[in-house]
Amino acid sequence: MLKPNVIKSKCGETRTGTGEEERRRGGEEGSVTKEGGEITMNRFRKWLYKPKRTDPQLLAQFYYADEELNQVATELDGLDGRKDPQRCTLLVNQFRSCQDNVLNIINQIMDECIPNDRANRDFSVKFPEEIRHDNLAGQLWFGAECLAAGSIIMNREIESIAMRPLAKDLTRSLEEVRNITRDQALRDLNLYTDRMRDALRHFDSLFAEFELSYVSAMVPVKSPKEYYVQQEVIVLFCETVERALKLGYLTQDLIDDYEPALMFTIPRLAIVCGLVVYSDGPLNLDRKSEDMSELFRPFRTLLKKIRDLLQTLTEEELITLERNLCISQDWGAVHRAGAGHKQLISSGPRESLVLQPS
Repeated sequence: MLKPNVIKSKCGETRTGTGEEERRRGGEEGSVTKEGGEITMNRFRKWLYKPKRTDPQLLAQFYYADEELNQVATELDGLDGRKDPQRCTLLVNQFRSCQDNVLNIINQIMDECIPNDRANRDFSVKFPEEIRHDNLAGQLWFGAECLAAGSIIMNREIESIAMRPLAKDLTRSLEEVRNITRDQALRDLNLYTDRMRDALRHFDSLFAEFELSYVSAMVPVKSPKEYYVQQEVIVLFCETVERALKLGYLTQDLIDDYEPALMFTIPRLAIVCGLVVYSDGPLNLDRKSEDMSELFRPFRTLLKKIRDLLQTLTEEELITLERNLCISQDWGAVHRAGAGHKQLISSGPRESLVLQPS
């Protein structure tokens, strides 16, 4: 068993501890000495190699953006928000703006530094439009810091707990990227080191993973299956327009001029095409209900009735019907399709398609 040793420190105070403890303490003191030396060197480099604020290079831009972020963070940490809530709100908004700026420059650096190694972000097309904006990255950084600190996001406790390890990894990785990039800005503005590239790759991968997890927890995000079905609907409408142009139902000028009547004409034609022309597409009623687009799912029964009626038409009658569907009427117009045993009724400003047996 190791016996305690009694030693004197430089300031004359007495400490006791085992030999193992002394070795550990000696290591810590050595580490502090090393860190102190690095701080001194950084201060020297900062004084000697500090880039100019007007320098257009990305590393120089990052250096000053990161400096501004640190200044705002320092002021925010020393502020009592309860005593000055207005100042606190102002600083928080400024802090998030600085985060946006820093991340924007880091993204530009990654585009230049690792253009072929960027993380795949194809999933972002599934996000709602209101989510896809320029300051999303800053909000994700802010959310990651909140999660890493133990906060619960929007009362989503289960999702927050699940994302917390990833949030901690992301904030650590981002801090490493900032340190390495800031250090490189004080060395050589024209060089991206291998260490910097590796750190950026790791950060980019973590950020993409966190982006998908965080946004999916906050808002409804379409599944791959739902997204595929939505693409099928887009293809149906495109093929409908192409077919209408080929058959002379529409002209290119109407499309180029954004003719308002097309908002009614194209969906009408798409329903007909989807039921009888491209019947294996998104309006295939032989599919299960859950496999249909949510756009058409509530009208499944009605669509079956329309399909059954359309299938009794000859090719000539179908063309006549489609031409009539392209006629813009304000209200109450009734058009005969074929031999007179079926009617197309367009009523009201919505001019919805309804087929009824006579």
